[in-house]
Amino acid sequence: MLSSNRENSKKDKLRLVFFEVPPALKSANVSCYLIGASLSFFGSWMTQIALVWLVYQLTNSAMLVGVAGFTNQALGLIITPLAGVLLDRWNLRYVLLTTQLVSIVLSSTLTFLTLSGQINVTSIIIIGMLQGIVKAFDLPARQVIIPRLVDKKADTYSAMASNSFLINTAKFVSPMIGGLMIARSGAASCFLVDSISYLPLLSAILTVRIKPLPSNSLAQKPQIWKNLKEGFTFAYEFLPIKYALMLQMLICFMAMTYVNLIPIFVKEILKGNAETMGFLMTASAFGSIVAGLYLISRKKIIGLGKVMAWSAATLGLSLIVFSRSTQLEICLLFIFMIGMNNTLTLASINNFTQLILVDEDKRGRVTSIFTTGFLGILPFGNLFFGGLAAQVGVANSLLFGGVCCVLGAYLFSTKLPTISKIVQPIYVDMGLIPQSSQR
Repeated sequence: MLSSNRENSKKDKLRLVFFEVPPALKSANVSCYLIGASLSFFGSWMTQIALVWLVYQLTNSAMLVGVAGFTNQALGLIITPLAGVLLDRWNLRYVLLTTQLVSIVLSSTLTFLTLSGQINVTSIIIIGMLQGIVKAFDLPARQVIIPRLVDKKADTYSAMASNSFLINTAKFVSPMIGGLMIARSGAASCFLVDSISYLPLLSAILTVRIKPLPSNSLAQKPQIWKNLKEGFTFAYEFLPIKYALMLQMLICFMAMTYVNLIPIFVKEILKGNAETMGFLMTASAFGSIVAGLYLISRKKIIGLGKVMAWSAATLGLSLIVFSRSTQLEICLLFIFMIGMNNTLTLASINNFTQLILVDEDKRGRVTSIFTTGFLGILPFGNLFFGGLAAQVGVANSLLFGGVCCVLGAYLFSTKLPTISKIVQPIYVDMGLIPQSSQR
């Protein structure tokens, strides 16, 4: 009895300090993969920061910085949906091993060219395009593999939430460390760290257990375009995924572009400098971590539709207030809210989509459509809002994006009863809610 009380006391202390270990992370199989994936994202974020700095240092042209970023991401709009078809056919372990090895080669090439003084904008754009092709396969594959690592289907949400938290933590830490490394050792040091950061994930992929698909009938079908159409048709006709992806694409186009507008906002509205921008970006990234902690603490997916609607609406309102602010203190508060709700909305959509997707042979294609929102929609949003800011000003551009997010959140909220009715049987089958709750 005494020993039992002591064990319960220890468990209560762990829950108080660590909010209890998420169920998925209790599996060595899942935690090994997620830690490796988060470390590789840490290196990737550092490389992105270093590349922006390097292009601007070489050219002193904001336009070429934008071109380099656009070419890196825009290929995803074309390639990622096709990659989804192939991910439903191919062995995920081999796909991820290949993408990590190619990423190591590309980052090592950047390191060599920079150290030898042979780096130029043309080589950066070419390597960036190659990295974009790799990401088109790598990012969806990283998501698709997670449900095949968990022991119980019900732990999928926990694994996805933990993955989002670790990625956002890497996003928070990497700019600070990357900035220090660039200042002391130059951009090459970031590229070198990026090359090394893929090794833990490479090791994890070689060791984790990946559940095979029950049947891979898709592999027998040679019609790639037909399979691609099947994926889009499924995402369109299955209403919960359709509405979630529509909200995701709206947020990516209207809200995520705020990152590119921040330097202009700092200079024109706040009359600040690089240090001011650093404060704002740190506050935004910290908000992302808070969102990740919240999603982990939820443990289950029930009610996540309401979270998407409320967080999207709060994101829009925060953008509206931020766009009207001229004091740094107020801007720091609301960009924290922006970062938190932006991550909360998009991570919730991803977690929700992965869990309710019961057709495993379509997971790669649906995940690739979600990823297209980042790799394909975002660069066009950046171009649109860049032009809009030039016409009506940066503050009015942010205001427009915020209003669109609020309207989108309202429209999504009207679809929640339909979504709830469709997904309830799925929750029952997974054991997330009792049979008696089904209507």
